[in-house]
Amino acid sequence: MVRRSSLVPCVGLFLLLLGACGGDDAPAADSKPPASGTATGGTSSPSTGQVQPNNPSTAPTLQMPASRFAISQEDLDTGYITDIPATFVLDVKNYGKTATFPSAQEGESLLTQWGYVGGYETGYSPEGRDVAVLNGAYFIKVEIHLFKDESGSKKAFEYFENRLKNGAQSVNSTPVGNQSSAWKTVSGKVRSSQVDAAYHRIVFRRGNMVAVVLTYGADPFMKVDRVRALAQIVDDKALGQKAAVEPTPTTNFTPAANTAPRTPTVAR
Repeated sequence: MVRRSSLVPCVGLFLLLLGACGGDDAPAADSKPPASGTATGGTSSPSTGQVQPNNPSTAPTLQMPASRFAISQEDLDTGYITDIPATFVLDVKNYGKTATFPSAQEGESLLTQWGYVGGYETGYSPEGRDVAVLNGAYFIKVEIHLFKDESGSKKAFEYFENRLKNGAQSVNSTPVGNQSSAWKTVSGKVRSSQVDAAYHRIVFRRGNMVAVVLTYGADPFMKVDRVRALAQIVDDKALGQKAAVEPTPTTNFTPAANTAPRTPTVAR
């Protein structure tokens, strides 16, 4: 069940299999995020206004903090609230114990093998929550993971993608980063309705970074374009085409409260 305060109630749940899969078709008109001016497949140059195409071969080595590359409140139009309880700084131990991996021991082992440096997860809820979702708004979640080198990020990307292949449906989308794939699942209903709930994910790699971006909304409104545009924001930050600024901690943020994920609960 999707909670009112959070799309997914713990870190690592982007990669869980969420039930029956649905199809995807032609793009729908945008609603709200991302903010105006964000291009799909490129970004506008502040100096020239010309669109710079996405370069699939550029592979930067990105440095911590990983939060610099996540979607921020400033990247979105108004009407979205930061999901503070679902915001975490990630490390080998706390990310390794999430449901992304079969066990905490295996998670820590794999992340160590891949050279995991650290990560970050956050999310955004539409004002009006479920009522807004039934009118075309959607929840957003993003995970950013950094590795020592490109070799580790390639292995992590392959692992994440294989997890999605086991239960989600692959959908067509414009590539982003060095490697990417897009996925859709339809599972359950939007709360207090009989409208199907749709989850779209893009997992992509840019250099030593692997990112997972997810949207959750009412199936009749949701298309892969929406999550693709959000993924482009992350990639633009990784490429230096958009400012990558470490977010200011929220007033109730304390490191101790954000170093360990909550007990995983499978969204249904």
